[in-house]
Amino acid sequence: MTALIVIFITLSLMGSALWIMPPKKERQRMSLRMQARKLGITVQLTSIDLPDKWDKSKNRQKTVAYSHYRLKPLATLPETIWILPFEVWKFHAITEGWWASESFQLDEKALNILKKYASILSAIKITADGVFCYWDESGDEAILNELFELITALEKIRSVTHQK
Repeated sequence: MTALIVIFITLSLMGSALWIMPPKKERQRMSLRMQARKLGITVQLTSIDLPDKWDKSKNRQKTVAYSHYRLKPLATLPETIWILPFEVWKFHAITEGWWASESFQLDEKALNILKKYASILSAIKITADGVFCYWDESGDEAILNELFELITALEKIRSVTHQK
């Protein structure tokens, strides 16, 4: 009888410990966020207002922002440059499946990363203060490293070209 009581108590303690453990998906997100911190990326839960195709209304979307701030803000950039994986009528096409609010040059490697991860990226915002990558965190550390390469390439943008 004593053995049954000891076994029951042990199993109930193990059940309690397993109950408070985060699920596998949450552990993966925590690992991704720790890797992002090592790369110098700030992670923030936020919501953004994305325009519809005709830019008449905004759709609020809850998402995660991976941000990389510049050491010194750039005065040569417009207030905000949006890069979206869907068409907005007054935006410029920068590559297949991606449109930007301003026209700028981007290297081939960064364009390939944009094409590759169009399904998991919600939007990218470039400001004078830094680059903000909005995505759903559905990936591993290899994807995060490629997104960091993209963020680094986007940080190199110093000005935009105005087209009529």
